[in-house]
Amino acid sequence: MHQQPLHRRSGQSLVEIGALLALVSLTAILGLSMIGVNLRTVMCQIANGLGADEQCEELSNLLFRDSFDNLNAWPTKYGNWNVEGGKLCGGPGAGSIYRPVEADNYRIKVDQSMLVSGDGYGVFFRASNFDVPGTSGSARFVGQLNGYSFQYDPGYAKGEFIIRKWTNGTEASPIKRVQAPPDYLWRGADRQIELEVVGDTFAVSIDGEEILRVTDQNPYMSGGMGFRTWANSKACFDDLGVEALP
Repeated sequence: MHQQPLHRRSGQSLVEIGALLALVSLTAILGLSMIGVNLRTVMCQIANGLGADEQCEELSNLLFRDSFDNLNAWPTKYGNWNVEGGKLCGGPGAGSIYRPVEADNYRIKVDQSMLVSGDGYGVFFRASNFDVPGTSGSARFVGQLNGYSFQYDPGYAKGEFIIRKWTNGTEASPIKRVQAPPDYLWRGADRQIELEVVGDTFAVSIDGEEILRVTDQNPYMSGGMGFRTWANSKACFDDLGVEALP
């Protein structure tokens, strides 16, 4: 009787074992999903067992990342917004773009934010009602927005960083403003922008340094995020991450 070579049988066994393991893994994933177990939580528990607590905590709090391969996650936009070279770019001209955030307290971190030309850009937070189109004034370019914006604004006074509050698509006077250094390079430089939004207090950091902090006595307590350009501005953004905060 002719016997099949041992090495061939072993090779077949490895393939069969691999297929079986894949099937078991898929079954486990589907089972966990059906009973409502967050797979990210499971992975974090494994990571904790391996001593990776800090990295796991960051992962577990992450709401989303966006490297702007497309704009599928941004359902509401006004004006000219496109993906250019793997970056989200708005302008030239006035406009805004938004997406929901499924947390009340959160941190927005944009690793690359560049004012290409013009007078500035904004980052919206705790934004709502933006999907209702506006008919006059700035509301034509932001919708009937309620929320806040951080503005990177070389066109304001001598060049300032600003937080504004919005009601029904109309911006109020700044609730906090700080003047930039006289030699600050506004245009053509990638800046890391970070916004911390917790309760009634909001903080903004640029390139790792906190530049302003403000408390609103009558705050909006929830809402999404977005970006804004105005006048003749063009700005581009990349490597966005949003994580939940306590």
